[in-house]
Amino acid sequence: CTILDLDFHCVTGWSVYDVPWNGIHLSDLFAEAGVDAGATHVTFHTLNGVYNESLPLDVALEPKTILAYGLDGLTLPLAHGFPMRLIVPRMEAYKSAKYVHQIELTDHAVDGYWEVRGYPYDAPVHPSRLRPGKY
Repeated sequence: CTILDLDFHCVTGWSVYDVPWNGIHLSDLFAEAGVDAGATHVTFHTLNGVYNESLPLDVALEPKTILAYGLDGLTLPLAHGFPMRLIVPRMEAYKSAKYVHQIELTDHAVDGYWEVRGYPYDAPVHPSRLRPGKY
């Protein structure tokens, strides 16, 4: 069980600091499962199939990118994305897909729910909102 206090930033401008997520580093998951040599992106499929999201593989492998299964030592609440939630602290929260139940490695980016509605695929949090060690 890994517990990381990570910041969470919404595209509308608000942030929550030091959120205590329980999760697994995607780099550890992929080290165990293996990654096909042709994989360049990771797609996160959600339970309802609506809020799927995709990241470049190098972003998914960053040390602070996790797949969260808990919050503050408790099971992840449904409102926060049970059974699993992707957490990408250096990107706007719409990239942190809720209700993840399947992960797919691909050789291309997949536009998610928000990108189809005009949001950028690359969604970095403005540097002025990022705190050292939290992204």
